[in-house]
Amino acid sequence: MRKISEGRTAEVFAHDQDKILKLYRDGFPADAVNYEFEVNRIAAILGIPAPRAFELVELEHKKGIVFERVEGSTLLHRSVQYPNELIRLAREFADLHYCIHKHEIDVERVEGSSILNQKEVLARNIRNASELSNEMKVEIIDYLRSLPDGNRLCHGDFHPDNVMIGDRNWVIDWMTGMIGNPAGDVARTLLLFRYGTLPDEAPSIVKDALEWMREKINKEYLEQYLTHSGLQLRDIDDWMLPIAAARLTEWIPNEEKTLLLNLIAERLK
Repeated sequence: MRKISEGRTAEVFAHDQDKILKLYRDGFPADAVNYEFEVNRIAAILGIPAPRAFELVELEHKKGIVFERVEGSTLLHRSVQYPNELIRLAREFADLHYCIHKHEIDVERVEGSSILNQKEVLARNIRNASELSNEMKVEIIDYLRSLPDGNRLCHGDFHPDNVMIGDRNWVIDWMTGMIGNPAGDVARTLLLFRYGTLPDEAPSIVKDALEWMREKINKEYLEQYLTHSGLQLRDIDDWMLPIAAARLTEWIPNEEKTLLLNLIAERLK
């Protein structure tokens, strides 16, 4: 098989003309692979532009998913290559996010579904954040519980490297999909725009371009999303505290952790 790309958790290979194989690294939890397959199945049922997941496979003791092959480049790389298209791309990015959030999820009607609940996922991650004291965790989780519930599909990690731009636009990497409040999902995206960092192995030209376009893409994305959704900025901002606290459990550089901890401390005053 010919390798197409690779990341921290998986490698992607050409499977045949119309399919790819996303092969997870040795030791990656089977439950997480099964979950991504299931969420992709739900997205397909709802008509969301996500590549279809055809089957679960095992190759050389590694778990994998065979996906529909889609053409194009990520929105991040497209923005780097064609900076004059940035405003249009940011608006398309917002349109895709709103397209996901339009869909209500009735778990009982989605056969075999075990899709996770947004608040439960965030609370679990907050409890596991070693940088937070027990008192801080209790306060943040209590605050999280006070926020409005939701029954919409959320991506959980919606950023420009998880959107493919081509003849059609696609949303990929659904392993963090969940049911919840769109305002929390948008807050996660805004947090990534403001504080997120790229992997060390990312090309320097991409890192430099990301720094240049952070503010502009954040502004255009947010304006477009608010126009579509009718949400108010304060609805989204209310979720920043628990979203920032939950992100501390992810693999992120110390520089970003410091920024998040400063944000958390400010919000807890």
